[in-house]
Amino acid sequence: MIRKKFLKKLISVASAFAVGLGAVSVMQNEAEPVEAASGKTIYNDTFWKDTSGNNIYSQGGGVYKFGDTYYWYGVHYNGADTYAANPTKKVDDTSFKSITCYSSKDLVNWKFENDVLTAETKNFGWTYWVGRMGVAYCPKTKKYVLVTQYNDSILFASCDTPTGNFKVERVQDQIENVLKQGTGDQTIFVDDDGQAYIVCSNKGGRGHQYISKLRDSDYLYAEPAVEVAKGSGREGNCLFKYKGKYYFCASDLHGWNASHSYYMVADNIYGPYSGWKVMEGTDEDFSHVTQTGFFYTVKGTKQETVLFCGDRWSDFAGNGIGYNQWVPLTVNGDDVKFNSLSEWNLDSQTGEWSVGAGNNYILNPTFEADRVSQTTVAGWKASGTGNSNRKGGHTGNWCAQQWSDSAYKATLTQDVKLPNGNYTMKAWVKSTGGQNSALVYVRGAGDDKIVNVNKKMDNWTEITIDNINVTNGTVQVGIYSDANAGNWIMFDDFTLTGNGSAPPVVEENPIPDGKLIKSLKVNDSENCSDWSIQPEFNNGTEVFGDRTFRFTSVPEKLAGAEWIRTACDSKKYTGDEAKFTAGADITLFVGLDSRVSVTPDWLSGYTKTGMTLNDDGDPVVTYNLYINNYKSGEEVILGKLADGSVVNYVVIAKEYDPNDFKEPVEFIPGDINDDKIVNILDMIFMRNALIYPLTDERGKLAADMNGDGAADSSDAVMLQNFLLGLE
Repeated sequence: MIRKKFLKKLISVASAFAVGLGAVSVMQNEAEPVEAASGKTIYNDTFWKDTSGNNIYSQGGGVYKFGDTYYWYGVHYNGADTYAANPTKKVDDTSFKSITCYSSKDLVNWKFENDVLTAETKNFGWTYWVGRMGVAYCPKTKKYVLVTQYNDSILFASCDTPTGNFKVERVQDQIENVLKQGTGDQTIFVDDDGQAYIVCSNKGGRGHQYISKLRDSDYLYAEPAVEVAKGSGREGNCLFKYKGKYYFCASDLHGWNASHSYYMVADNIYGPYSGWKVMEGTDEDFSHVTQTGFFYTVKGTKQETVLFCGDRWSDFAGNGIGYNQWVPLTVNGDDVKFNSLSEWNLDSQTGEWSVGAGNNYILNPTFEADRVSQTTVAGWKASGTGNSNRKGGHTGNWCAQQWSDSAYKATLTQDVKLPNGNYTMKAWVKSTGGQNSALVYVRGAGDDKIVNVNKKMDNWTEITIDNINVTNGTVQVGIYSDANAGNWIMFDDFTLTGNGSAPPVVEENPIPDGKLIKSLKVNDSENCSDWSIQPEFNNGTEVFGDRTFRFTSVPEKLAGAEWIRTACDSKKYTGDEAKFTAGADITLFVGLDSRVSVTPDWLSGYTKTGMTLNDDGDPVVTYNLYINNYKSGEEVILGKLADGSVVNYVVIAKEYDPNDFKEPVEFIPGDINDDKIVNILDMIFMRNALIYPLTDERGKLAADMNGDGAADSSDAVMLQNFLLGLE
């Protein structure tokens, strides 16, 4: 049997040999893994640069893949240049300069392509607001269509190429069914079939959320909107799709400031949607000091990863207009987790991501997330008296402070979750001195590590705690003061970074759900990429994900069923190979190689059906089919085979039907008492059955002499005549 993996290796070796003969420069590039790895790192909390070293100016837009290239469109506001030149104070100049286009092959390194729409574009006109835009390819016109908020209306423009100069096509003042004119933040979502939609709320109050399809014929008109939610004021409206489900997301009405992130879930783009939920992980630093901007789902060879692309406008945070902050989400059904990271790595080919070597694991380390004065700052726990934030930080607008006009004791802590390893923590401190005790500490990594700061520090001074050996996945970072009236100490810009790299983060459920088979989790990590859920079980389909032979004799009753294509090499795995959740009441079949000498223990609850499968391998394998039923929501364990001398099993699921796959019941007509003889005793049982109906299936079938589905007097007459020799 020829294995796929062997073929892939053979092709790879042949390709490498060809490159070695005639493309030395390619080999040189491939020999620089350090440079390649650094090129896949996303750095937050700074102005991003394009491949020419210039600032990336792209806000309120979206990323779209056309062909093998990613294109990022967004708005360049004049105020972004002002802020970048002097990022120390609030800038709210949103006068329009252009819509920019950048291109990338890896979603990390971006090349500036063009200002595809500018204030000088013909028929563009006067504007006081342009933003929240996106681009979709219309297959019927073969044009790229740009859709953007334009004052209180929506402007449509088109171009023959994704990077060319777009032409203004029309302006639509109103989307039917949307309250009043204008949308209260919008994005352009393109579904898997290429159809494009506007995702928005109403402008006034923003308490209604809508989906509006772009007209099929040209994408130059927003069709009447469907209201998918109401009652909660939301902005930053955007949508992502993950494994068949739609996630409508939005932020609080905080203006241009950081926010919780909210989401609703549905199986259809038009709903019905669940209620709003706060995205886990957005409490501690308000979505890494952003609001929802847009999403992009990376469909890699190993897993899907959703990118949260947040806008950091943040008027009051001291790091506003022009910033983009991207982080990966962890999505598991209706549960969505925001991974707040300052530095992380993305492989756009596989879809895998990992925490960057320089990631700061402390959340809200600069105390900018709250935007306003607080006694307990986001991400930190306060006890005692005297804790607050205050303006005048080491960087940005805010820092943390411990102070009171009377004697006080104050503690401010954060419990930090992080991988085991060795870390260094740093912070910036100013102090009046004079405290009975004032210290910064790390607890939970062996003995407490403490720096005393109860001394006069008129200028910001950096402190360091190094050699923090984490062994249980968490440490506590703390600030403590036991101080006299009027003593104060200020803290800012904490960092807690590892002295090594972190492993890749692989999603728990990289295999897309089926209708009957949900949340398939493969324990055999070495071969899990060759497992999949297949929609139709038929002759001619490949048996395994890592082999090339196919089924040749699928029973008619199983044709078209949903099934799990396992990896043949998982047959060697020494634990339970996988598990899944039944998405409905199901009848499950396991096809087991007939050469298996001992039926595995986990199949003890199954019944051997007598049905078989065959393949066209060499040798041909016959699979005996075993059957069992499971209730919706029940966990199904697919146990170990641990036998390298045979092939692995296959798994087929059909929606449960009580009339399907019944085991035949053996009976002799008239033998009601089941003694294998039809005699006068059976007549007595028949008469009793007319008064007290039989309950066992075999007895009912034996008593139904005429086969009309019921045991009644006509059957008694037939049995009597038989015993008298009349029939």
